[in-house]
Amino acid sequence: MAKEGAAEKAAPPPDERLLPDERTDYDRDYDRIVFSSEFRCLHDKTQVFPLSSSDYTRTRLTHSIEASCVGRSLGQLAGRHLSREQSVEVEPSHLGTIVAAACLAHDIGNPPFGHSGEAAIQHWVEQRLVPPGPERTSPFGKSAEWKDLQSFEGNAQGLRILTRLQSRERWGGLRYTAVTLGAMSKYPRPSVLPDGRSPEKGRVSEKKFGYFQDDHTLAVEAYRALGLKEREPGVFSRHPLAFLVEAADDICYAVIDLEDSAKLGLVPMEQACRLLEQVLPPPPSDKPQRPPPSHLETRMAQARARAIGLLIPACVKVFLAHAEEMERGEWETPLVSADKDVREQLDEIKRITRRQGYESERVLQIESAGFKTLGGLLDMFALAVVTDSPNREERKLRQLLPMESFQRPEFADADQKKPPERDAAIERLTKYQRLLCVTDYISGMTDGFAVELFQRLSGIKLPT
Repeated sequence: MAKEGAAEKAAPPPDERLLPDERTDYDRDYDRIVFSSEFRCLHDKTQVFPLSSSDYTRTRLTHSIEASCVGRSLGQLAGRHLSREQSVEVEPSHLGTIVAAACLAHDIGNPPFGHSGEAAIQHWVEQRLVPPGPERTSPFGKSAEWKDLQSFEGNAQGLRILTRLQSRERWGGLRYTAVTLGAMSKYPRPSVLPDGRSPEKGRVSEKKFGYFQDDHTLAVEAYRALGLKEREPGVFSRHPLAFLVEAADDICYAVIDLEDSAKLGLVPMEQACRLLEQVLPPPPSDKPQRPPPSHLETRMAQARARAIGLLIPACVKVFLAHAEEMERGEWETPLVSADKDVREQLDEIKRITRRQGYESERVLQIESAGFKTLGGLLDMFALAVVTDSPNREERKLRQLLPMESFQRPEFADADQKKPPERDAAIERLTKYQRLLCVTDYISGMTDGFAVELFQRLSGIKLPT
């Protein structure tokens, strides 16, 4: 306490009273993803088992968080070895955060009902829309635009979310670091390869595509800034860290989906435990062997943790051995596939999970319903925005689409001075861009909201 009569020290300016934000740019990327509404919506998006009544099975949210944890371990372990053994100037914690952030976002573009939702959008486009051509009425200006939607891809939608749909009024959206975008880009190429060629067999980076025509400029800018090898115009090699992100997803996809299938009774628990234990190395013969826990769920949890703990260093070992090839854009093999023994064991797990889990009657029934749901919503909304002469019903459907769906950075200044009417905001876009606005809206829905909205708009269930 100051003595009586002593002058009180003036309070420092507000900015000096606050501790500085010492987060790295990679920390900010991670935090922005966690706090995004698109990430939050993953809590009600299918991982494997759609609309599950069990409170145990994973959703896309829990899968992404678990993959992020595995990804952080992969990145940090790789960073420590690169720094200590190969004298690479890298901060291991930074690599861990970059891979963890990319893992958080790796499924952020998936539509409702997971990969079945992707197939539903693709099927609808094939049935309802045609590519441009002589004597054809098509909403597309070029065949690559049609291919974007005919092969709708959650990976491309994820990049679109991070670079365009978050903070829509400015170029680059929330402006994540280029390395986070590169790490999450497993397929850094457009939907149509140069000269219309087919993807090269054995080249994993061409298995799918990673950005839409509408996002070409931003994607290419990011990939060139990272120095990725541009094999052909717009077609790039992967960033090395993308292999670690893929490995984290593959590990969780194989191990965790088996555990979920067992918990739901689709794969016998005893069989699931044995499959995971086969991934582990045989114990030393000169030491007494402890019997596995008699409680099967405890045995499963231990086998899962040990399997993941073994697969992480196995993948990092492959990564370190081939890091220079990755830098040159010459490595095209997933890390979990490079070791023959690991690959064969995980393939067996995936085969059983697919046959007894993914293709179970309940899963197939709900996925079929998902086709009807997403196809029905596309029938309503896509046709309502493509037409330049909407009828009464189509006008009502336009009003149900969020106005922000039609915001773009090139119109931001004009819109701030004078907000456009809804029809004007729609009709200033190309028909391809309008269709993307609809797939942005529908792919961003949760499973439950998509079903609810479809039932309401179809008259099956009225709003309460």
